[in-house]
Amino acid sequence: MRNHFCIEEKCRQGIEYKDLFIKKNREKIIELKEDIKSGIQRYPADNKSYLEAIRARTVSYYLEKIRAKYSLGDQVSTIEEGFEDAISDLENVGEKKVGYIKLLWMVALGILLETDQQNMKRLAKVMENQNMNDFVIDYLLCASDIGWTKISHAFYEEIPYSNTKEIIKLAQTDKKEASDRLHTYMDEEWFQGHYDYEWRNAHKEPGYVGFWSFETAAIAKILELDDEGLKDNIHYPYDLAHYKNNMKLIDIPLNQYLEKTVVGEPEDWIEGIDTNPTLEKIIPVKWHSFVNELISDYQALSDEQFYDKYKEPLELEQIWFYKDEFKEENEEKNLLGTLIVFALTQRDYILQLDYKDDLEDYIHTIKDFWQESETKLIEFDIGDDQHYYAQVPIDANVENMYEVIIKNVK
Repeated sequence: MRNHFCIEEKCRQGIEYKDLFIKKNREKIIELKEDIKSGIQRYPADNKSYLEAIRARTVSYYLEKIRAKYSLGDQVSTIEEGFEDAISDLENVGEKKVGYIKLLWMVALGILLETDQQNMKRLAKVMENQNMNDFVIDYLLCASDIGWTKISHAFYEEIPYSNTKEIIKLAQTDKKEASDRLHTYMDEEWFQGHYDYEWRNAHKEPGYVGFWSFETAAIAKILELDDEGLKDNIHYPYDLAHYKNNMKLIDIPLNQYLEKTVVGEPEDWIEGIDTNPTLEKIIPVKWHSFVNELISDYQALSDEQFYDKYKEPLELEQIWFYKDEFKEENEEKNLLGTLIVFALTQRDYILQLDYKDDLEDYIHTIKDFWQESETKLIEFDIGDDQHYYAQVPIDANVENMYEVIIKNVK
């Protein structure tokens, strides 16, 4: 066992289930392809969208399966089974969002498993299609020697991944210092930086399969850092980092690859939320224009039109898989505040926590977008079992955002 928190019987059972789910999905994919050719429609969602959703779900099953196998101590070679199939699934998810962590892990596994350059190029194309503007993914692709020539300044998830840049920079002048920083990152920062992903107590849940920082191991492999002290770290895949040593990797000079222009939020923000000026007190100016448009569209568009326009920007399919589900819940037109909360949660302004999580463990991850203003902590109550927190100016006394109740946190 590489992770003692995993229960072998349940993990083995989980692997069997994942194999079964993947097999059924493969059969469903064949069936849907035939339906598309024949013009047959069996499901509420259109065939193409349903097919893409199944592809995305199959990638998730594959990654859960390899985490389980690795945690159990299985031979690393068994993890390679299905990797190219998972790449094929990624190539065919269309506009369906797969999720940053999954994409990052797939690129990192490409390096750790030493897949061929053609597969890495396929993964690079997926990152382009998924609009991944991320330092870590770019760095891994550049180091893979496939002709990827730019590294973004941006981090899709700043906490904890911005710390990887420090490790890489240190390695260019002092490998020992970089190795020490690597150890600190894995021992004190990586897992803690994912508390907002509800990982902290996941090991207490049935079917826990472990969490592994594949991307950190890939970085250590590229930089040839001393990671001996991380052999027993239950989140660092040491055996994977040393599985093979034949792939041509480039320890690249970072400054030559970093994009000259920092890509980020536009600087010409339009200040003001005309549709509800009170919200300007609790929503930073960089999102005024977006929220203003969101409110206007919610009030003017039909449910179908709104769902189609914001399906991607708000990832509505994560909450309402079918358009009809959204229409049913929105029958009384009482979801606007909730939708704004979801939108600002995705933009890392609002922190979402499960009811089982302790705020004190996550409060350091809440970002302050109010510059020099003194702030206080508030909670948005949308009426479910989740908690939503944000820092706002101390004099912002707003009691509600449409149907959402706003509370000061003591």
